[in-house]
Amino acid sequence: MAPPPPPSAVPPPLDSAAASQLPPTERPNPAYRELYQAYADAYGGITRLRDALDPAVRTLNETDAWLGPEARQWGGHLDANRGSLRKAADRILWDIYDRLSATHRTIPRA
Repeated sequence: MAPPPPPSAVPPPLDSAAASQLPPTERPNPAYRELYQAYADAYGGITRLRDALDPAVRTLNETDAWLGPEARQWGGHLDANRGSLRKAADRILWDIYDRLSATHRTIPRA
């Protein structure tokens, strides 16, 4: 699973200048602003999560830190867990992205 598009591909929340141009029956949706910020924050930090197990994989594969059948078996588990971690990180982003994409930038004025 690939990560979703970056936050710059999603329309940003309405700023005060754009909000002043809305019809009197609409106002900016605060939920959209919160989701957009959450998406931008998560997108900016998800690489660290996705790559968290890379140093361990490099150490195991590129050095003679541990050799033998147990090391190969453990390395297989490590690779599988790294793949699961990356999928989970991408799923987090997709979940926020999907929710953001389904949320309107404006809502009716109460």
